[in-house]
Amino acid sequence: MGAAGAAGGLSGALSPETLFGVSYLDGDPDKIREAADRLDMIADAIDKHFQQAHESAQKVWQTSTDDAAAAFRRFWNDDYGKAVLMTSVKVRQAANACRAYAEVIETINYFIACYCAYSTMVMMWTIAYQPITWKLYQAIMRKQANLLISLSNKWVILLLPALATLAYWVTDSLLYPVGEVAIPLAFNTVAGIKTDMSGADVRSLDYNATAYRENFVANVAFNGVADGTAAVMRNIPGLKSLAAPITLPNGAELNTGSFIPRMAGSTAYSMTLDVQHGDNPLPGSETGLTEDQMYQKFIVHGTRSLIPRIR
Repeated sequence: MGAAGAAGGLSGALSPETLFGVSYLDGDPDKIREAADRLDMIADAIDKHFQQAHESAQKVWQTSTDDAAAAFRRFWNDDYGKAVLMTSVKVRQAANACRAYAEVIETINYFIACYCAYSTMVMMWTIAYQPITWKLYQAIMRKQANLLISLSNKWVILLLPALATLAYWVTDSLLYPVGEVAIPLAFNTVAGIKTDMSGADVRSLDYNATAYRENFVANVAFNGVADGTAAVMRNIPGLKSLAAPITLPNGAELNTGSFIPRMAGSTAYSMTLDVQHGDNPLPGSETGLTEDQMYQKFIVHGTRSLIPRIR
C-alpha cells in the first residue's frame, strides 16, 4: 500500500496537469461521433415520417375545397410543417456540433500532448546537460591551474581566474542553446508544425538563429547569477553548508550545493528571455514566471543536484 501510494504520489507530481499546468479536454471523440450518427438517424426518421404524413395530409385539400380543408392546409404547411422542419434542422445542427466538438477535443489534446512531449524533452536536455557542463568546468579549471603553474606574471595570476570564469560562461552558453534550438526544431519537423502562434516559420534559419542568440544571452545571465549566488552563499556562515556538495561513501560528490544558485540562475534565464521578447519579466505579471514554471525548475535543478560529479 505504501509503495502504491508513493507511486501514485510520484505519478501525480509528474503529471502534465502538475508539471506543465495543463489538462486534457474531457470526452471521448469516438463516442461523441456515435452520438452524432444517432442524432442524424433521428433527423432522418423525422424527415421520413413527415414525408409519409404529408402524402396523406395532401389528400385532404386535394379532395376538398371547403374552408376547413383550406385552413388545414395552411396549418399543415405554415405551422406544423415548419415546426417539424425546424426540429429536424436543430437535430442535424446538434449532430454537426457533436462532430465539431469531437474534432476540437482531438486537436486540442494533440497539441497538449505535443507541448508536454516537447517540454519534457527540453527538461531532459537540461538535466542531461549537467555532466557536460561539469566536464567543461573541470577542463577550464585544469587549464587555469596549468597556466598558473607555468606563468609567474602577477597580472596573469590576478586576471586568470576571471578570464577562466568568463571562458566557462561563454563556452557553456555556446553549447547549451544547441539543445534548446535543436530539440524544438526536430520536434516541429517530426510533428509537422510549421508556424508558432504568431505565424512565424519555426523551421526557418532566421527563427532558429534568433532563438539561439536569445538563449545564449539568457545562459550568460544564468551563469552570472548562479556564480554570484554561490559566491554570496559561501561567504555567509548560515548558508555555507547549503553551498557545499554532499560526499557519498564511495567518494563521489552530489552537486547539491548548486541547487539554490541554479534556481536563482534559472529564474534569471527565464526573465532574460522575457526581456528579449519584449515581455514583462516580473513573476506574477501576465507574461512573467508562473508557479508551474517554477515547479518545473525545481524538478530540473533538483534532479541535476543529485547527479554525482564526474571526476
